[in-house]
Amino acid sequence: MAFEDWFIAHARVASKPHKKATLDDKMTFFQQLGTLVTSGTPLLQALQLCGEQSQSLKMREVLGQIAGRVAAGNSVHAAAANYPKIFRRHWVEVIRTGEITGQMSLVLAELNKQIIETRATSRKVKGAMMYPMILICFAVGAVTLMLWLVIPTFAGMFKDLGAELPGITQFVVDLSNFVVKYGVFVLVGLIIAVVAIKKYGKTESGRRLFMGVGIGLPIFGDMIVLSAMYHFATNLALLLKSGIPMLETLGTLEGIFHENPVYRDALARVQSRVAAGRPLAACLEETGLFTTMINTMVRIGEESGQLPSVMEQVAPYYKEKMESMIARATKLMEPVIIMGMGITVAGMMMSIYMPMFEMAGKVH
Repeated sequence: MAFEDWFIAHARVASKPHKKATLDDKMTFFQQLGTLVTSGTPLLQALQLCGEQSQSLKMREVLGQIAGRVAAGNSVHAAAANYPKIFRRHWVEVIRTGEITGQMSLVLAELNKQIIETRATSRKVKGAMMYPMILICFAVGAVTLMLWLVIPTFAGMFKDLGAELPGITQFVVDLSNFVVKYGVFVLVGLIIAVVAIKKYGKTESGRRLFMGVGIGLPIFGDMIVLSAMYHFATNLALLLKSGIPMLETLGTLEGIFHENPVYRDALARVQSRVAAGRPLAACLEETGLFTTMINTMVRIGEESGQLPSVMEQVAPYYKEKMESMIARATKLMEPVIIMGMGITVAGMMMSIYMPMFEMAGKVH
């Protein structure tokens, strides 16, 4: 084989196909679809081309089926709604907006931008939480190993010497015995409980319970509210810019907040009151779930007729405030975890040495 033939055969003009549909694959799809639609490519042909070009085998399969449904007369958003594991509910709602308004390229560009910003925020949250989680795991692991391996050795020694144990030492020894006998069952039980809670959290009643309780908790409740304000402002601006009427925009927002029953129900009440002719700002304020700033800025936007522009300016504020709060919360967690770990280990060590000091005193 000639050298030219070899490097042409091995040129990295395409990535290696993979089975799963990652977030990057979905973002690439939205970007490609928007570009093709903007260039004048018919929607069905654009879907087929995106499917052929995708490096995800799962995306190829799904996009091929969506193209088939569209060819049979279905809308893109209705076809995409059949694949909730690939296309999130609020993505489908935004695609629906693009089809209704005929501004698919603009809507897809805004959606792609929103997904990129959401992913960046998610990465910052995970990065900020990584160190505290490592500290917690290390602390729990260290204490468990001491109870499992170290304490039984000293407990056996104290028993052989017939030493009378102080209350704190007896408590640690009893706790160690419990860990040795039932630790495996406790671990299995915790794993089962975590899995069960996670599954319950995906149900309607579970989401309603967790969101209802979480929104009233310090820090966690603040983060839920800030996240809701960010998504509300971003999507309200996007929908109104696309030409969707206010009532239909509120209905779409209700679908976007499908996984947050607290705000979904609030938006349903807002929609009914706006339909009765009331201002949006007053309706939002009556729910008690929207911040004073959002209520004020919506009122300003309504009075000036520039609501989409005003919401576009508000959204970054809530994004930055949310990230700042997460950073502060994690910084506060670190010393608390370290202090708790130090006190626990110190207490265990003290419980071991106290009987030894007492025995030494009796010898003299």
